[in-house]
Amino acid sequence: MIGNRLKKGDAIGIVAPSKALDEEHKKQLEDFKKYAEGELGLKIVEGKHIFEVDKFGHAAGSGEQRAADINEMFADESVDAIWCFQGGSPANQTLDFLDYDLIKNNPKVFMGMSDVDVLLLTLNQKTGLITFNTPDAKRGRNLDMDLEYSFKSFIFRMFEGSKEIVADSEWKTVRGGSAAGKSMGCNLNCILKLAGTKYFPDFADSILFLEAYKTNVKDTQCKLEQLKQVGVFDKIKGIVIGYVYGFQDEEQRKENESDVDYEEIVLEATKDYDFPILKINEFGHRCKNMFLPIGCDVKMDADKKEIKIVSEFVK
Repeated sequence: MIGNRLKKGDAIGIVAPSKALDEEHKKQLEDFKKYAEGELGLKIVEGKHIFEVDKFGHAAGSGEQRAADINEMFADESVDAIWCFQGGSPANQTLDFLDYDLIKNNPKVFMGMSDVDVLLLTLNQKTGLITFNTPDAKRGRNLDMDLEYSFKSFIFRMFEGSKEIVADSEWKTVRGGSAAGKSMGCNLNCILKLAGTKYFPDFADSILFLEAYKTNVKDTQCKLEQLKQVGVFDKIKGIVIGYVYGFQDEEQRKENESDVDYEEIVLEATKDYDFPILKINEFGHRCKNMFLPIGCDVKMDADKKEIKIVSEFVK
């Protein structure tokens, strides 16, 4: 199930399913709104509760309020796509309040990253909707939609329906081989938020796209072991590792006092398996982003250092 590709004049609904917006975030949203409306000819529609703050001062309102904004955006025929402003931590509080029948009957492009991965995976699992791992809907901090690669990816993926994944860094073969499957991922911590719940996705015959934010060796070892113990590695056909901020940012590496690469830990954690592993840098936190469809058929060749989107993801 897929939504429509974007075109000039379309409306994008902005929702905040996780962390509350502070004054800096509001400025980033306003900059994004000016950019989207002025340069791309899009319309921006803000969710009713995006500026709410819950009683603990962290989330953008209650889980029910945040879910209500998502439901309303899917129900509103004048809204063509939905973009989650940012992640945070508590996006999983919305899951029990989402109207999955409504969403299934009104397929639309749904975008976000980080904590929003729980929504991307759950919507795909519950409705079959192809969702999108993307940057935040922000401008003005030299990240997100300020990056030229991300901007170009937004245009050719969401407007043109391009299946091409362009390398903008040196890709690395971690374990050779080729594989095909449905794209699943991306943030390791957020994937594991769904473990043991009715929302945990089926990883059978999938390519696992994997990234992490502020993490270190011991946390990575622990979480990869959990992923193994819940049976994910028994089901997948391959892994594509994205940009891992905690391991690749120079200041983070100094803080962690480690010169280990993330892919070394993944290789060790999967030593009992023979599926291919490819390291790239075109999705993740604080980096360029390829606008990756989740639940879409893809092929990977770790030896040739290629990834191809195979099936349609927008109409």
